[in-house]
Amino acid sequence: MTSYIFTQRKGIHILDLTQMTRFLSEACDLLANAASGGKQFLIIGMKYQAADLVASAATRARCHYVNKKWLSGMLTNWSTIETHL
Repeated sequence: MTSYIFTQRKGIHILDLTQMTRFLSEACDLLANAASGGKQFLIIGMKYQAADLVASAATRARCHYVNKKWLSGMLTNWSTIETHL
C-alpha cells in the first residue's frame, strides 16, 4: 500500500492521484466488460455512513447488495444462513 501513498500529513495518508486515476480507469474498464458480458455483481459496504449510498447505487445498477451486518458463510453456506434470516 505504501507505493500508492503520495505523502502523509497529520496522520492522514494522501494517495498518489496519478496512480489512483490509472487504476480506477482500469477497474472501470474491467467492470464495464464484465457487465456487458452479463455478469452479476454484489456490492458490499457495511459502514453506517455508506449504507444509504450502497443501497441506492446497487438499486440503480440493479445489483445485489449488503449494507448491514455480513453473516459468516453468506456466500459459501447460503442454505444454512437462509434458515436463520
